[in-house]
Amino acid sequence: MGDSHIPGTRISGGARSRTLRIGAPLVVLSVALATASIQTADAAPSAASHTLVAVGSVAPAPAGAETAPAPSDSTTIDVDVALQPRNADELSRYAELVSDPKSPFYKQYLTKEQVQLLFAPTQSTVDNVTAALRAQGLNPRAAVDDGLYIPVTATVSTLKRAFRVGFTGYRLADGRRAFNATAVPKLDGSVASAVRGVVGLDDFMQPDVQYRAAGGHGKRANISPAAVASQSSAAHRNGAVPALCSSLTTTIDAYLTQNGYTGKDGGTYYSPTALASAYGYVKRLESGDDGQGVSVAVEEWEAPDRQAISEYENCVGSHSKVSYVFDGSGTPVQPTPDNYVGVETAIDTEAVAAVAPLASIIDYEGSDYDNTFTDADWLENFAKPVSDDIASAISISWLIGCESGPVDSSLENSQTTTLELAALQGQSVFAASGDNGSEGCAEPQLNVSDPADNAWLTAVGGTYMQGLTNPTITPWNDSFDTSATEGIGLLDNGGATGGGVSTLHSFPSEWNYQAGFIAPGYSDVCGAASGQYCRQVPDLSLDGDWRSGFPLIYYADSSGYDVLMVAGTSLATPILAAITALADSSAKCAATGPAGFINPLIYDLARDPATYAATFNDETTGNNAYIPSGYTGSLYQAAKGYDMASGLGSPKAQTLIPALCTGAAWPGGWHVGRNRLGEAAQQGQASVDEAITAEKAEAAGKR
Repeated sequence: MGDSHIPGTRISGGARSRTLRIGAPLVVLSVALATASIQTADAAPSAASHTLVAVGSVAPAPAGAETAPAPSDSTTIDVDVALQPRNADELSRYAELVSDPKSPFYKQYLTKEQVQLLFAPTQSTVDNVTAALRAQGLNPRAAVDDGLYIPVTATVSTLKRAFRVGFTGYRLADGRRAFNATAVPKLDGSVASAVRGVVGLDDFMQPDVQYRAAGGHGKRANISPAAVASQSSAAHRNGAVPALCSSLTTTIDAYLTQNGYTGKDGGTYYSPTALASAYGYVKRLESGDDGQGVSVAVEEWEAPDRQAISEYENCVGSHSKVSYVFDGSGTPVQPTPDNYVGVETAIDTEAVAAVAPLASIIDYEGSDYDNTFTDADWLENFAKPVSDDIASAISISWLIGCESGPVDSSLENSQTTTLELAALQGQSVFAASGDNGSEGCAEPQLNVSDPADNAWLTAVGGTYMQGLTNPTITPWNDSFDTSATEGIGLLDNGGATGGGVSTLHSFPSEWNYQAGFIAPGYSDVCGAASGQYCRQVPDLSLDGDWRSGFPLIYYADSSGYDVLMVAGTSLATPILAAITALADSSAKCAATGPAGFINPLIYDLARDPATYAATFNDETTGNNAYIPSGYTGSLYQAAKGYDMASGLGSPKAQTLIPALCTGAAWPGGWHVGRNRLGEAAQQGQASVDEAITAEKAEAAGKR
């Protein structure tokens, strides 16, 4: 593991989601929270039996998998022993309170120290579990990500002995070889209650990029870096709207021509200038309010081409400072003009730089996905930006699979805990809804992608957009078109915006931000209890159709650079993260606090017809049925209001940005943790309970 220099911890708004148990009871933080943190949370060895106990779950084999030779005993695998957070129910409830604009605790976010005091496993718990793992013959490393995960790298032979499991090999329907544990792992009974499960005992799920390109081969611009910099317009200064330099404009036009298209900004493609016009944040950039003091994280599982990203910023006149954090293992495959490694990273980073040209960008790079990539390799990088608590917005353009696949509940619950912690810290998390329509993973059945299915993040779909002002917008679906290329050369059959009903995640009746928004085609596929509803995806949608895509530089060297015109929900997601960063950097959010988890707010805005019309473009025609999957239905249809082809629609940033800063202004400006609950957390649980009671009474008296 390693990293590089990254910006400092967030201090204020200007400088800076649930598991399968989503239905936590509607209660305030109880007095038991403190005593739990002192007593039951410490999984100390005692008179309890040291008998081994099965802990967690094991993923089921996916449909169509055939038995194959098991992995050799010498195969090395990464796993994470996932610990339970302290006070899990209170964690969920407080994350709700700070995210709900109707709550008296709205935006009373906690500092990293306060979060760890209340919800991280205690050091003694970590030490006891670590000791138990060593006693079982493992060599665990130091706990990571708020102490929630203890990483272990071991051979198959060692894992068999330690966890009392076997391993089976499989050949998946797509021909890939995979492995899985044959039983639920066992741990010492004295610490089993502190452990959620062992993540990474299979490699069924693999990260997948979510972009489409207008052609399978890039176009070369033979120009030196110095010449690119000289082309950057004199208007490119702090506070200016980024614009394509002449060499990139010429090259992207030639690229489109070679693929049978005519280049048109605001039509065939969207430059940074056209995006600003279409979404309505031009005046914000021209006034100099353009992401300054805020960091945006992009999560990747590939090596970046740093020179390509630098060349793009020089070309368009963006001043975003990009830092790189390697949080993986092994030696990553490096980008070349022909292997397209780094394209996803270029999309995410360059889109943020184009929209918020003074925001800092942190590229979190996890392990390359290969034949031994496991859920643990996904989870550690997924959680790292939340553990670091530097970025106010986090963009995830990758998928780890679909709900119809071999889902390990230990991974799902761990992701939810991470997202709840992000909400507590005031971080906004965005995830791509996928590029295979309502079928998710290109299978002939309705399917929702992971992690976009999680109720504690904002799922972002894709649209087809035409025009610079008041553009025409429809849900992205060109799955009838065979000229697009998914992930470069993987599948030549167009794409469609992901969306649908989650089979795994539901809302409690007392806290359902989607209440009243039942989309056409909804059904209770998650088995929600009476009065509860399944999570629906997406929440919002932005430009994602390669026919109205984004010109980018994906590879560069001393003699020039290579360009593509790309889109997909991989593009839509960082655009929305960057728009949120514009809000977080504004003077209004400096007074009220960063946007945080935005879903409760955006659905509240949509409940009023006038506010809905002022804040969102409602897409009412089209669907996201993915034809190449073999699915023959027509779900899901766009309609007036919320639908699962476009969510609430696409944002009108000139209205949404100030709305994201909703909340009472704090005297002297907003500061994270400087509130009754945050300060009480450092004094002991009785103080937290007293603070909640006092503030509730105060809020009631103001009604």
